Amino acid sequence: MIPENFKLLIDKLKLKTSKHEAIWIKTSRDDEFKLDLGKGAITLDLWVNHDTEEQFVDLAIINERGDTIDRIYFSEVEKEDFKNLEELHVIAKRAYYKIDETFKNILKELDSDKTIGSEKKLSEDDSLPF
Repeated sequence: MIPENFKLLIDKLKLKTSKHEAIWIKTSRDDEFKLDLGKGAITLDLWVNHDTEEQFVDLAIINERGDTIDRIYFSEVEKEDFKNLEELHVIAKRAYYKIDETFKNILKELDSDKTIGSEKKLSEDDSLPF
């Protein structure tokens, strides 16, 4: 069960991030995001335990000295709590990658009367993301 102070924090982070008022950055981990604050930071990570193939989500509170002072984590087995924290992770990830803005710009470009795309040739150093 999510402690009340974490529930409040998660709800406030969801709201602030949804309103584009929180700037999440990517960390060196595959799917971890960090929110730097004036007196500390918050990290949010979604990861898989490769031994059990179980998915986890965690949220850590870091003080101004860089110490992790509190943390919660849930596995996908803890469905309700996992889902609640995973929703924040999805919102933070969408904000970091500017997914909504990118879709909006693509749709705007597709709706225009201009020709879209370019004939830029790929060099050996270029790679496709798919």
